[in-house]
Amino acid sequence: MSLKLPADHYLYIRLKASLLGVIGSFVLFAAYLAVPPLGIFSGILAPFPAAYNRVVHGRTAALIILLGSTTAITALFGVAAGCLYLGMCGMISYVLPELLLRGVGAGRALFWTTAANMLIFAAGFITYSMLSGVNLQQIISKEISGSLRQAVAIYEKSGVTGEELELIKRSMSTAAELLQRLYPALVTVLFAAIAGCNLVLIRKTTAKTAVNLSIGDFNTYRNPYPLVWVLIVTGFSLLLPVPLIAAPALNILLIITLLYFLQGMAIISTLITKYSVSALLRIVFYAMLIIQPYLLALVAAIGLFDLWVDFRTPKTQENL
Repeated sequence: MSLKLPADHYLYIRLKASLLGVIGSFVLFAAYLAVPPLGIFSGILAPFPAAYNRVVHGRTAALIILLGSTTAITALFGVAAGCLYLGMCGMISYVLPELLLRGVGAGRALFWTTAANMLIFAAGFITYSMLSGVNLQQIISKEISGSLRQAVAIYEKSGVTGEELELIKRSMSTAAELLQRLYPALVTVLFAAIAGCNLVLIRKTTAKTAVNLSIGDFNTYRNPYPLVWVLIVTGFSLLLPVPLIAAPALNILLIITLLYFLQGMAIISTLITKYSVSALLRIVFYAMLIIQPYLLALVAAIGLFDLWVDFRTPKTQENL
């Protein structure tokens, strides 16, 4: 049968797109595994080929990309790497576009996608611990401590000595203890960030297609008002001298802070659009966000105070 017939031609296009998607997703994730410091950016993009094909070419194309990429990653890097690919990319590249196509809004789609990712992560965490008899908490603690010791060794080789080196060691020790307590929240934030980046890519690449996604406008993002009470309760919970309460509260507090940071960024994005801020100033601002953590806290505070100030609503002057 000739491929020029409409049905066969469409099948050919889907197969070609699926093959290109397998190659693209595999290369992106392989770069993430091979070059960890720089590959983190390609790892974030690894779910996109399957997510895009799910939106444009359907479920079959997305499944081909997921299974093909998983097989290739497993063959080259091992079973653990294949499981990592599925854990990082599976839910995002399949669940996220599925929810968007069903008319679920961007915020709820991100929430449920991240929740599904964390559920898979927790299930894998618990299952591996039970089957292997290995305490993964200890393994994670050792990995964090080992990574920070390597960082200290780099400082030593670069010539840092004396009190300055001791200060770095104490700072690294404090950071290790904090990371060991916060890694559940950090993993959640990582999954949410990956899903958010792919959501932006899906929106931009499908804008001119026939697919109609109800993603909405980021500038209107607003957290539900009751969330502030969760913030208050978790904040006071940190004062309790009970580790079983303080540790989960600290993780929840970090996640809520991220949500208010997003609301703050929505406010700033609205103001940038309103006042036509130049591209150069935007680049400077985003660069400062990366290198200056205090600015991140300020943006989160703006998002929190938006509950009472409502920065995005035009203020009308009353005639006296």
